[in-house]
Amino acid sequence: MTMTIEVYRINPRTGVRTQVRPLRTIKPADAPELFDRFPPCACPRCRTRTDAGLRAQAAEVNRRSRGKL
Repeated sequence: MTMTIEVYRINPRTGVRTQVRPLRTIKPADAPELFDRFPPCACPRCRTRTDAGLRAQAAEVNRRSRGKL
């Protein structure tokens, strides 16, 4: 099964339809990607952190939330 999409804008006063993106047909993937979790974050902040650093930060946040500074 294919998916067809077209983006257009409708003028609320006149009802005229103006095409924003042309009609496009997308073919389905041969096989779906099956993952049991989200991929790792690739932002600069997360890329520089290690698992140990993340665990330490989570522990610090937990201590502060419990009032144990």
